[in-house]
Amino acid sequence: MPASAWGNSMDDRVVITGTGISCSLGTTRDEVWGSMLAGRSGIRPIEGFDTVGFGCRVAAQIQELNPRDLGISPKDSRIMDTHAYMLMKSSRDAYREAKLDTASVPAEETGFYAGMGMVDYRIEDLLPAVHKSLNSGGGLDYDAFFSEGYKEVYPLWPLSMLNNISFCQVAINLNIKGDNTVFSPHADSGAQAVIEGMSAIREGKAQVALAAGVSEKVSPLSLARGHLCGILRMADDRDGTACKPFSAKRGGTILGEGCGVLALELPSSAKRRGVSCLASVTGYGSACEPQGRFSGPTRGAISLSMKRALERAGIRPSEIDVIIAHGDGTTEGDRNEIEAIHEVFEGCFDNLAVFSSKGALGLLHAGAAVVDMILGISMFHSGKVPATVGSLPLDGAVRFNLSKGGLLQAKPRRILINCRSYEGQSTALIIEAPDET
Repeated sequence: MPASAWGNSMDDRVVITGTGISCSLGTTRDEVWGSMLAGRSGIRPIEGFDTVGFGCRVAAQIQELNPRDLGISPKDSRIMDTHAYMLMKSSRDAYREAKLDTASVPAEETGFYAGMGMVDYRIEDLLPAVHKSLNSGGGLDYDAFFSEGYKEVYPLWPLSMLNNISFCQVAINLNIKGDNTVFSPHADSGAQAVIEGMSAIREGKAQVALAAGVSEKVSPLSLARGHLCGILRMADDRDGTACKPFSAKRGGTILGEGCGVLALELPSSAKRRGVSCLASVTGYGSACEPQGRFSGPTRGAISLSMKRALERAGIRPSEIDVIIAHGDGTTEGDRNEIEAIHEVFEGCFDNLAVFSSKGALGLLHAGAAVVDMILGISMFHSGKVPATVGSLPLDGAVRFNLSKGGLLQAKPRRILINCRSYEGQSTALIIEAPDET
């Protein structure tokens, strides 16, 4: 869609009126932002399972969310897990901040779109059935399993492995009945949820939409997937700087748990409902080109996604003040993003700051883009860009101004957010500060 068709007048752009965030550094926007400004990292030794045999033994895990505190019944919690609790908490927060809990927006006109990571089964859910199906030699007797042992499995257990079950639980809780869909499982899926929500609003399918991105839970299976994909850092750094975006000493990424949720609507809807606009989403762009042995996108795909976002927003590279880079600390992924930023923003570096959240929050997969958008909103309102944790010593190839070693004082008007998958997709989003900021 060309920029002229996209339309960026103040009357038809999509604005953000509510946010919710949950991650290793907190479960409110103020709490997370305060930790980011203080230079803290949520990366620590993995808890909850034995990591013996894994090369990577650290992650940015969220502190436990109690389902009872969220009003989730024991019965429902049996088919929910950490990712579901993060999505429920963050969605409720965005819903309340946008005053949807007191507004008269019809349930059928409230949309819901989410990028969601993969969901893994819990071994303990199957152990009773396995124990009842063992033969005298300690092996699994399939006849015993299919005649009696299977009855020990909770009947709704298969539902716990469907990521859209949590999505449905949140929709039921908030009485959302409008247009909806789920994307999965990488960082670009959260961005696609935002894009779909924007399109639904502009096309009149929804008056208000929640757009969410939630990571998968850090588990033995998610850790194994990261190892098989070849993206995890093997060094057992326990000082909180295991993920080193754009550093000369980078060598892989670190998994993180987190969720971000946005409430989206038109300015006319926000004004009519009496809610404040936190930011507007003015452009997006996507491209796909896997790079052979490395599963991420090529420099060309990253560059093209940023160019398309700028075109849709109808602005020049020089009008971007901050880039929140994907910057996951992988050797080839960061190199490709460095080169893409150099290509698109050459000549604009004097007035451009670049930041990555991965050194503090880890790789949030489907949650990454939306969480970074919320961090961007905090940049608008605070006039500060946090330091990129773990980035020193900086890769000598970097020519742009990466926030490092301390806070950058800034008053950004426009922020570009990069995200990518490990299947070749790259997506960029552009958000703009509200007029009153």
